[in-house]
Amino acid sequence: MSGIGRGAPFSGTHAYVVTSPDAEAGGKKALELACGFLCAQADSGRPCLSCPECRRVLSGFHPDVVRISRETDEKGKQKKDIRVGQIRRMAADAYVRPSQAEAKVYIIEDADSMNVSAQNAALKILEEPPAYAVFILCAESAEALLPTVRSRCVPIRLAGERPEAENALADRYIRLAAKRDEKGVCAFFGENESLDAERAAALIAGIRASLSAFVCFRKDCEGLTREDAFRLLSLCDRAGAYLRLNVGVKHVMGLLCALTI
Repeated sequence: MSGIGRGAPFSGTHAYVVTSPDAEAGGKKALELACGFLCAQADSGRPCLSCPECRRVLSGFHPDVVRISRETDEKGKQKKDIRVGQIRRMAADAYVRPSQAEAKVYIIEDADSMNVSAQNAALKILEEPPAYAVFILCAESAEALLPTVRSRCVPIRLAGERPEAENALADRYIRLAAKRDEKGVCAFFGENESLDAERAAALIAGIRASLSAFVCFRKDCEGLTREDAFRLLSLCDRAGAYLRLNVGVKHVMGLLCALTI
């Protein structure tokens, strides 16, 4: 039995939401993420995309990758939403152990088309999934998902990040986090606690952009693990939410400083 790639340190994270205005690009990225769980050669933390396991995932024929999409009616026309029955069947199937690998990946296409009942059903399995189950939600916009669903998922945005926000400050922060340099992190936030709210938001957006590029295999960062990247992405989302609630920049910087390492 081939297990989860040794370099795919996704432990503790079971759900992701991939957002992109391009459904094809989002679906491709979801499959690449699925490969990260099933690749037999992922020694460095990223899937090889060429081993038998990865090829089966990418071709759509891996038995432990299940795709959920909108059903079609009797005329062959695709329905407008994903129904609660589909999600309940997915949840029931999730308790059937993988047939070949150590992980079982569910890709929900057009997840933002789930009706409210379906999203509430999804929330139950996202809150208490089996240890081997992973859920990847693909959406044009995460805003169509219930806040409770979004809160259970690590966000991965393929578009809409502001490239100009990928600045030297963001890269410096990520290098310090990767090195687990506590003194350096404290000094970094001490230097930047006087930023105004707009510049602080730009810094957080820049950090998110760099981390998302790393998670999506578009950028390398020496010493940073994918597990740490997902954790820092969630931390950035939390900090950004506080800024939008008009929490003081000094307090938000203190939060980031305390929870980075």
